[in-house]
Amino acid sequence: MRKAFIIIIFMCFCGQWVHSQNKGSTNGQPFFQLIYHQGVHWNRTEYLQEQMEGGFKAFEAKLGFQTLGGELWQQLNHYPKYGVGIHFADEIKGRADTTNLGNPFSAFMFYNIPMARFGRFSINTNISAGLSYMNWVYDPVTNPYNDVIGSHVNLYFDLNLNMGIKLSERLDLTLGYGMTHYSNGRINLPQKGLNNWGWQVGMAYIFGGPDDPFKRAEFVEVEIPEFYPYEEVQLMLSVGVTEWQPGKATEGVHYLTSSFTADYALQFSERSAVTLGFDVMYDASLSHDIPYIKHELVTQIQKTYFGGHIGFQYTIDKLTLLFNAGTYFKHYSYDRRFYFARAGGRVRISEHLAAHICVKSRNGIRSDYIEWGLAYSIRTYTSDKAKN
Repeated sequence: MRKAFIIIIFMCFCGQWVHSQNKGSTNGQPFFQLIYHQGVHWNRTEYLQEQMEGGFKAFEAKLGFQTLGGELWQQLNHYPKYGVGIHFADEIKGRADTTNLGNPFSAFMFYNIPMARFGRFSINTNISAGLSYMNWVYDPVTNPYNDVIGSHVNLYFDLNLNMGIKLSERLDLTLGYGMTHYSNGRINLPQKGLNNWGWQVGMAYIFGGPDDPFKRAEFVEVEIPEFYPYEEVQLMLSVGVTEWQPGKATEGVHYLTSSFTADYALQFSERSAVTLGFDVMYDASLSHDIPYIKHELVTQIQKTYFGGHIGFQYTIDKLTLLFNAGTYFKHYSYDRRFYFARAGGRVRISEHLAAHICVKSRNGIRSDYIEWGLAYSIRTYTSDKAKN
């Protein structure tokens, strides 16, 4: 009953939001979508392999907008869809109280990127990100064999490739395949994350457009101004929290992490930029990972990594998605191996300032920690044509 009540409140709030956004607007046409997921697990679990053989099922509801081109960024991104949604997954219920994973309930924002349109068909990439609540997590006494998730609240991420089919002026059919990921970025251990791969089928109902309630609104085409490449220096400072766990039956200890990054960025199109930068990363939990030194004797510099990276940034209005791939130049612990990645995004607060949130990985795609912070950009070069 509590879950049903939360869902009703959430959908009512979203419905009011959709209604308010659609009043005479040419920016988007609202729709409501239901999606069914089914597939298999892909995890590094030691104790839940047999239980995971049964796969998963999930149900999803979305409220969103089909953009129409009323703003320049919509046309630059080929008229994408965006909105909010909820997701409920039927995961492992375990054969005993000591082997249980639970059923994650998630709330998220999504962005559906059109890649190609032909007639009634479209090929799209959908990205969803938000927060998830897991009712059963690792506990050394009551749930010791859950070696996948160690916290009730986790990040939710979904990426899929889908095909949209227009059935009528009111209905769309969606078929797709993709991955759903749950993790807490090593804020709590164990942190192997839950990964689901599977098919999905959905049906969307399109509400009336701003001009004609019985037809889909037409895309608006505006003149796209000429773009002039420019260069920036981007400075980022962030903090985070990670857990070190001495043993499976012992409660972990949380430590502070922080990062400083300086990037040179070349914005070569309206949406895309490449970056080159260096990193200084501090992780207090490394005091337990320096070989042959007692953790209380580890110095601050020995808890610090120095590295460099290359990156790519993709801008959607005020949101910038980013990905960095890097390596360490100097470090004293080899627990994190030799390379890392950073994936996440920034939301522009002002012309120069942005809020930053990313997941930093270790040894490939394994989460090391989540970082929150601010990024400040300074434009260092603009072409003479743009100045004139």
